[in-house]
Amino acid sequence: MKQSILVRYGTIGLMLFALFFGAGNLIYPAFLGLYSGQQFWLSILGFCLTAVTLPLLGVVAIAYTGTEDAESLARPISKHFALFFSIALYLSIGPFFAIPRTGATSYSIGIEPIFGSSFLVKALYAAVYFGLSYWLAIKPSKMVSRIGKYITPALLLVLALLVITSFINPAGGFGLAHNAGQGISSAFADSPLVAGLIQGYGTMDALASLAFSIVVIHAVKGFGVKENRDIAKVTVLSGVVAVVLLAVIYIFVARIGATSQSLFDFDGKMFLMKGQAIDGGHVLSQASLHYLGSLGRAVLAAIVFLACLTTSTGLISACAEYFHKIWPRLSYVAGATIFTLIALSLYFIGLSEIIKWSVPVLYLLYPLTVVIIFLSLTHQLFAGDKRVYQVTVAFTALAALYDALSTFSAMTGAFTLPEGVETFFSKTLPLGAYAMAWLPLAGIGFILGYIWHLLGKKHS
Repeated sequence: MKQSILVRYGTIGLMLFALFFGAGNLIYPAFLGLYSGQQFWLSILGFCLTAVTLPLLGVVAIAYTGTEDAESLARPISKHFALFFSIALYLSIGPFFAIPRTGATSYSIGIEPIFGSSFLVKALYAAVYFGLSYWLAIKPSKMVSRIGKYITPALLLVLALLVITSFINPAGGFGLAHNAGQGISSAFADSPLVAGLIQGYGTMDALASLAFSIVVIHAVKGFGVKENRDIAKVTVLSGVVAVVLLAVIYIFVARIGATSQSLFDFDGKMFLMKGQAIDGGHVLSQASLHYLGSLGRAVLAAIVFLACLTTSTGLISACAEYFHKIWPRLSYVAGATIFTLIALSLYFIGLSEIIKWSVPVLYLLYPLTVVIIFLSLTHQLFAGDKRVYQVTVAFTALAALYDALSTFSAMTGAFTLPEGVETFFSKTLPLGAYAMAWLPLAGIGFILGYIWHLLGKKHS
């Protein structure tokens, strides 16, 4: 009996880990470690809070409430908001950011260091990578599951070798902390904990948890678990396996980055390789070359390619299925074609640009996601009263929208926000200077919504 329980939790936990583990889970901690240096522990603590804890809570929220997807979870707010939120979520973890990022990451780690960054090389690689992703998405086969089954352990083995050699013969010590750019998300020297928190948004795992958790729930039910509370319990306990694996990998990959500053040039503002700014893919590629040699880097590149390929295929499939569900006139194949072409186009802007342009969207979606998960887990306190949902989300959206617009404004210079608005959200509100003003506003919204619920209950 004990063995059966261990097998259950271990199997589901490993599956949950495989669902979350993708391109962003490698490039973000590597980049974070490089710039954090001696501030490594604070940065990675913040990173783990958003990149480990929130995805787990997202899966638990889906399991606990018995809903099927993000749209169902957000429906107490309103039908239209739920549809908007779910569409924005799928487009973000799909063709706009996550899918092109898988291609750009595998290119950055495996192809660019060997064949260079000419347009012809990028185009040929794109044709192969996205062509395979599309073919696998519209022709379901056991190939994807087999790749995922064998490639994830192989990737972990190569990473383990990389980690061990980095301890035996490190490239250097922990360097000084540097800000990677303007904005709190890059303030690894000034505010490492907060920078780590926001960098954790980039994995997009909290968003993905709402889209893919139905797979976990089906697996739990496959073990004979039927009641919602039991499903949530098994999910939480199984999630410990995934959480431990993710956290360990994040810590060690970030440590590799923190001890790899000597492998790059530094111009006083940013780390460079051949005169160009680097991303997390470059960090892993150079570290693997230093520790494992050309063969080691080639093996890592091949495994990352296959791991990204399975993620890309799964995301194309999930997005095509969802949009076919809400708009039946759009066939699955047509949706998969459109999303692949969009991702292919955005791939060409490069990994750093994909990451940069995703930041405003994540500033908007992550606070809303966190609050929706929180409300779903606590809905029994207020009997699922939609007024509590609506007021809390409305207050949260104010700060989230400001952070998104403010970041977009700073990136493009296309417009400026009124000075009074900037002062209120960035200086007057608590945590505003850290782009976290949504937290106190969400708290205020929840309290007001709860009072409204009590007053309505008393009146009725």
